[in-house]
Amino acid sequence: MHPGSATLVARSIDVCEEYTVALALEDFVPVMLAGVALMITAQATGRRVPRVFPIALIGAIVVTTGGLAKATWKILVASGCHEYPILEQLLFPCLAFGFSALVWALLSAKRGSELTGWPFAVFPVAAAIGALWMGHMWPLLIAAAVSATALGVTAAVIAFKAGRRVIGALFVVYVLGTNILPSLAARPEQSVQIQWAEQLTNTAVQLCFLLGALWLRKYFPTTADRESVYETTGETA
Repeated sequence: MHPGSATLVARSIDVCEEYTVALALEDFVPVMLAGVALMITAQATGRRVPRVFPIALIGAIVVTTGGLAKATWKILVASGCHEYPILEQLLFPCLAFGFSALVWALLSAKRGSELTGWPFAVFPVAAAIGALWMGHMWPLLIAAAVSATALGVTAAVIAFKAGRRVIGALFVVYVLGTNILPSLAARPEQSVQIQWAEQLTNTAVQLCFLLGALWLRKYFPTTADRESVYETTGETA
């Protein structure tokens, strides 16, 4: 899923005529790919710094919940014009808070120790306050996009520093997709063909992230792995 999965502009067509059932069903595919990738990313951070795992896991679950809520809203609209705005509106708050937690966890894992968490919590909270004050989701959209981008950039830096250029490129694709797809999805009117192209592209982007996350899990050693190395080399932690 990407931060621009929901449309922020008024459209001149009836939302109930905008999505086909097949298109709405396909929207679950990138959501599930992203959900699995984020769970694996949370697990990877916990291998390196166990204390961050619970928050990282919660972040992954929150992001996935937001994506599933939006996909459910879309299928309900497509299958019978059953409109439940709360399902669509959950997306940006979930992405903003969930991605912020994951960025904190991944940066902690990169450092090898737990970072101070409050700056990462303040950002989405401030965005939520701004959204309530403005009566618009734009602040939360920005927070979600920034946090998702930071997650992808951090992962890419880790991969490139490890000499894994292909893995780094996968995360770069994720970052580009995170920032380009929202602007495409926000255009006022789109044909079904264009929407299919956007969703399939999003699916490919999330698959890239999943492949990268699988590498991250292998890259970060567990405490047992590190102790094994110390015992073999005679070094001390």
